[in-house]
Amino acid sequence: MKVTIEPKETCIIDLHIELPPERFQREWKEVGAEYRRQANLPGFRKGKAPLAIVEKKYSVDIEQEVTRKLLDAAVRDVISEQKLRPVQSPNVRDIKLEGAGGERSLSFTATVVTRPEVSLPEYKGLEVTVEKTSVDEAQVTQFLDGLRGDLAEFKTAEERPLVMGDFAVLDYEGSIEGKSLAESYPDLQPTYAGRKNSWIRLEEERPIPGFASGLVGLKAGESRECEVIFPADFNEEKLRGYKVIYKATLHEIKERELPPLDDAFASKLMPGATMAEVVEQVRERLEANAQENFSRSVRGEVVKQLLAMANVEVPSTMVAQESTSILKEIIRDNQSRGVSEEELRAHQEELLGAAQQSAGDKVKLNFILGEIIGKENITVTRDELAWRITAMAEQFKMTPQKLVKELQQRRALGNIEEEIALGKALDVVVSHARVNGEDPKPLLTSVSSDSTHTHDEEHVHGPGCGHDH
Repeated sequence: MKVTIEPKETCIIDLHIELPPERFQREWKEVGAEYRRQANLPGFRKGKAPLAIVEKKYSVDIEQEVTRKLLDAAVRDVISEQKLRPVQSPNVRDIKLEGAGGERSLSFTATVVTRPEVSLPEYKGLEVTVEKTSVDEAQVTQFLDGLRGDLAEFKTAEERPLVMGDFAVLDYEGSIEGKSLAESYPDLQPTYAGRKNSWIRLEEERPIPGFASGLVGLKAGESRECEVIFPADFNEEKLRGYKVIYKATLHEIKERELPPLDDAFASKLMPGATMAEVVEQVRERLEANAQENFSRSVRGEVVKQLLAMANVEVPSTMVAQESTSILKEIIRDNQSRGVSEEELRAHQEELLGAAQQSAGDKVKLNFILGEIIGKENITVTRDELAWRITAMAEQFKMTPQKLVKELQQRRALGNIEEEIALGKALDVVVSHARVNGEDPKPLLTSVSSDSTHTHDEEHVHGPGCGHDH
């Protein structure tokens, strides 16, 4: 076997491999013999047909299997001999077969992406400063007011005009220079183009800036035209800087009546509960949310410091693949929020730049955490893997057994283990950090499997994880 190694760029090399005819011939004989044992040809008992006839009938299939086996074996041998540490499956191309039958030579090129060298800083004892908010009575009251709003009742206000804070039931339609917005921009959100029998709470800037103030004073049954000039930085690009005339007809004025904060209200939220118990539940929930946000901020700050301190040159192919994935997620998220294709295209360079930056950080962090996994001898237990799969199964509304089967078919169980290991590595760094000047609380045992890690900003699944496979 002749091998030529050609470095391409950071962590990427091309292996130019040539296999002599005798290697191909040996594999051809082995595969051909197996085909002969399984062949069931007319006029011959199974496995008794002459090899020449079998080879002639199944020549294409034999050639494909021989080529596949030789490619896999040759790449595997070279990787082992050269002590390479690939982080992705090699990409094989430029396959050339010369000769006929079993007398052939095989040459090809395999691109291998290898694990980069990681200059790992001292990751224990990082100084982290993160603001920690406390829950006060105003926050509790605000949350309770939101609950009251969910259970509010509405009554029709008679014989009075609209005032700010009212709920108006009305028809309205926008136009620019006499042409309706709905006709000019068919894909414009109805909130801006116009609606029938719409409920709008009169607020100064929502949903249309200045529209509510133009309605103040209207009575049920009356109509009015309101002039709205949209700000230059308005979220809907089509309307930025335009003067729009809205014709509105008011049908009803609704007043919202909030229920009193008493035990009757509490029982609607929690059967049998008192108002004092509800208040305590709300306070505990807000405190739990505050702690969760604080913990997330600490982890985010730790990640920033690791990225800034560690010296890692990541493979461009991995960054490109992750960029594509992130960009798709960004587009799906924007589309779900009603952003038009036209606006997405107008900002495609900006979106791509954000995706590339995020992808580069993700891939780099993966290698850093992979190095920490090795230094800390982090392993994943069967119980941890089972817990994670059970949690995922509940999320996807399927049985754990079915999920395991699907993961096995996609060869993705290893990715789940990698995700857990990377989360545990980050837990180690976080637990040794000095947060707001306080002494760290390092983990004394293996990280608990019930730690929750979304990894949306800190993990790339699959072979890009920074440790060996």
